[in-house]
Amino acid sequence: MAETILEAVDLEFSYTDGTKALRKVNLAMQRGEKIAVLGSNGAGKTTLFLHFNGILKPRKGSIYFKGQAISYKGAELKNLRSKVGIVFQDPDSQLFSASVLQEVSFGPMNLGINSAEVRRLVDKALQDTETSDLIDRPTHMLSFGQKKRVSIADILAMEPEVIIFDEPTAWLDPRHAREFMELLNELSQNGKTIIISTHDVDLAYSWADKLFVMKEGQLLKEGKPEEIFCAEDIIKAADLSLPWLVELHDQLIQMGLFAADSALPRTKEELYERLSEVNIKRISRS
Repeated sequence: MAETILEAVDLEFSYTDGTKALRKVNLAMQRGEKIAVLGSNGAGKTTLFLHFNGILKPRKGSIYFKGQAISYKGAELKNLRSKVGIVFQDPDSQLFSASVLQEVSFGPMNLGINSAEVRRLVDKALQDTETSDLIDRPTHMLSFGQKKRVSIADILAMEPEVIIFDEPTAWLDPRHAREFMELLNELSQNGKTIIISTHDVDLAYSWADKLFVMKEGQLLKEGKPEEIFCAEDIIKAADLSLPWLVELHDQLIQMGLFAADSALPRTKEELYERLSEVNIKRISRS
């Protein structure tokens, strides 16, 4: 049975201006999952993430990490943040040191790790993010894509179990967005639990193991991507659109190319393979 690594129980939070950002949210995330949280602006995605590593404290309810309610005491909170890391949408809000080496070293040094081990962790984090050649570069001289990767190295150097990404492909061109998601897949294959928020339904549908759909601080539905995008009422309520793969699959059913009960393809490669099979069958009949 999979281990629940993060859990929110009856979570409620309001900002000082009275905005109710989370409304009795209950959810559980399993170790090793690739998770996408979907919802429009104001849905509560970022607020939820800031609760997962104790940046925000709930007005009501609790957050659990590996079955234990999180503590907001200094040492315990520092330990939690080494295990649950957040990579923010804008890397400039995260990077603050003069050089890449200083930046990526800061986290493990702050945990009291000896200098030799800190350097090992830094070198590994830079290698994993393919930024080793940037180690002596000033952070303000990096390109946006480089800053995004260094901001991940920041978190990796603390050897977290969970990494949370707020809109990870925002402002990236298609090539860099694809490369970034390949990096997230590698992190997942190395045992990390990866959680993202995104507006990109195509990305969420093809990439995630599980989806959580939020609107106005409430959790509307959770489930596998194919379950979520077959729930028309949820898609409409959350102001989401259908992934192109789902829309095309529906069209191919209407055209008689796919059976009405055929499973939804999760990737374009899977769709193309099925179309090739249909074409081969047609040729063999002719």
